[in-house]
Amino acid sequence: MPQTAARPVAVLAALAIVAGLAGCSASPGKPVEDYAGEPKGVPAPASSAGGASWAAWLEDGSQFAIVLYGSSSCPPKVQNVSLTKDDTITATLAPAPGGICTRDYVPHTTVFTTPEKLSTTSEVKVVLPDATLTLPAGRG
Repeated sequence: MPQTAARPVAVLAALAIVAGLAGCSASPGKPVEDYAGEPKGVPAPASSAGGASWAAWLEDGSQFAIVLYGSSSCPPKVQNVSLTKDDTITATLAPAPGGICTRDYVPHTTVFTTPEKLSTTSEVKVVLPDATLTLPAGRG
């Protein structure tokens, strides 16, 4: 095989291996929705009255929301989540945007699909860099 033809074949083979390995590993969940405000149709818990972060099940447990508080012009957002072996959700925050932010303090919601292997019938911990939230038991 000419050397120029072998190179694309080798690249395609390498990409196929990488794609196969990616299918075997647990990849972080990406948001399915991201918006200003609290989750629609979900009452905020009393603990959020002072602007504390919180989490809630949505769509009968097929989704969950993480609500963070911060500036409306530079809202805090969850970039992705991953599920650990002990059924704990670990959330990674998106990098803070540069620039000037307003000094207001409002909620911002990020929604994720519930991992298939996660039971929604018992409490689930959601670990953020600076807090641990709890999704209550009983959904799903």
